[in-house]
Amino acid sequence: MGVINAFLRALEQKRVIAGLKGAQYVPAALAADIKIVFFLTGTVFDLKHVVETMKQAPAPKRALVFSHVDLLQGIGRDPAGMRFLAEEVGVDGILTTRSHLIRAAKDAGLFAIQRFFLLDSEAVKTAVNVLATSKPDAVEMLPALVLPNIWRRFPLAEMPPVIAGGLVETEAELRNVLAAPVKAVSTSKQELWSLS
Repeated sequence: MGVINAFLRALEQKRVIAGLKGAQYVPAALAADIKIVFFLTGTVFDLKHVVETMKQAPAPKRALVFSHVDLLQGIGRDPAGMRFLAEEVGVDGILTTRSHLIRAAKDAGLFAIQRFFLLDSEAVKTAVNVLATSKPDAVEMLPALVLPNIWRRFPLAEMPPVIAGGLVETEAELRNVLAAPVKAVSTSKQELWSLS
């Protein structure tokens, strides 16, 4: 429950999540006063460096660290891998498209975010059905730019917090997506990290 509360508090402070495509972007995230980072690609060693750097930052600058485990090199995509991320690496949570990892992550004490790619109407239906069984702590829907147009197709009142991600590159796009009933927007565009 502690990570869930910390996650929701972080989103109240800042609705922009930094998508890090490498450990070298941590200083920029810290400078932008980011509260949550999604480590999108790299190795388990890079991830450990990101977690250590964030935990050593002064309290107001610290951010929760989530790893996109589908693209993380050097870790098993199984319950033991999730436990290793929690106990040895110290991440706060994971992102994954794989339903079986949601339960494994939650069992390891991690906050679990399930990613869905909204490619067509069938993908929207599948997302709703999968959510009913996988029960993630939050959902990330991609690409973010479609959410303002299709959010009414989702039973939002019955869903965990929704994050929109992908393809957001301008402040206007960011504001448009945040006007939809989403909790946050994740973006790797550094110029947008200082916005809220």
